[in-house]
Amino acid sequence: MRLCPRYAGFLLLLAGLAPSLRADATLRYHTDIQTTPLIPAAALNQVLGGMRDMVIRIKGNKASSSQGTVSSIMDLMTQDLILMDTANKRFASIPAGQYAQQVKTAIPAMPEQARAVLASMKSNLESRSTGRTAAIQGIQAEEHEFVLTIDMALPGGPPTPAPFMKMVMQVWTAQPEEAQRVPALQEFKTYMASANSGLNPAQMMQQVLGALPGMGDKLGAMVEEMTKNGAVSLRMHTELFMPFLAVMSQQLPQQPGQGLPAGLDPNAALMQMNQEVVELSTGPLEDALFEVPADYQAASLEDILKAAVPAPAPAPSKQ
Repeated sequence: MRLCPRYAGFLLLLAGLAPSLRADATLRYHTDIQTTPLIPAAALNQVLGGMRDMVIRIKGNKASSSQGTVSSIMDLMTQDLILMDTANKRFASIPAGQYAQQVKTAIPAMPEQARAVLASMKSNLESRSTGRTAAIQGIQAEEHEFVLTIDMALPGGPPTPAPFMKMVMQVWTAQPEEAQRVPALQEFKTYMASANSGLNPAQMMQQVLGALPGMGDKLGAMVEEMTKNGAVSLRMHTELFMPFLAVMSQQLPQQPGQGLPAGLDPNAALMQMNQEVVELSTGPLEDALFEVPADYQAASLEDILKAAVPAPAPAPSKQ
């Protein structure tokens, strides 16, 4: 079972809920992703779609976010959450406190065989401050590194390399004193610091990923560390390693013309993701950005979440 990146993105966006705000502010991120030939580019584009750009806005007591074809509006006083499927002009409203449970319910149940595999999963999280600094959008930032490793044995299968999976993430956050100098940063710092008074993103992560042994706790701890004291992420570099996939691909029979790329390194990163803030401003925002368009129709939250996950491409017909 995997958690759709869009669902995970909602959890991180909700980390910024706050009871009151003082000025308009916009935070815009851009993401670039690189993969090895083991992940076809067409399949990656189908899953990610327009998710490479994410915008978070705050105005008064409301916050809005948009990523791909899904947008959200959060009333920070009532803590009511509205999710919108912009492609199909639909929306669903729900108390924000129920969001994590709804996402968990929307995830398909795991087959028994998958449960047996996950029972062998052991995870470990390490974090450290690297001491490195950089200027990002004119803001002084410092780097923190997280390393999540997972060991897992496949019942009846060959021994798997250790670790089975490793994720290395470097997160650059604004230095605390920069908030006094940059008004937009101060707004988002206040916004993020107040999150735990409403919704706790770490607890939401643990709830949604509760079926994965240790994963919810480890990822929850990572999110908690990333957002501690209202820290605002300015840059993130993530590398995902799964050497077992490359080893298995080398052992499987290859179809004519479909051999593995020469020199494929099973220890190389399967995927690399770079996310960086490209706008941080306090320009005035229109009220319409925080309202459901008049031509949108009400729908169930389940339908909105399903729309966030593209249907698998049909298998090519055999001639």
